[in-house]
Amino acid sequence: MLKTTSQTLKRGDAAPDFALPDVDRNIIRLSDFRGKPVVIVFIRGTW
Repeated sequence: MLKTTSQTLKRGDAAPDFALPDVDRNIIRLSDFRGKPVVIVFIRGTW
């Protein structure tokens, strides 16, 4: 089940932590990269 919260972020706010599976189905969390630059790309498509 998807857990959502309603909040507005402002410039400079820390992004909320979230987790997604990678291509090998390993769970990757945003917090795993704390202190490192992160680029997030969302690709919409059908498989």
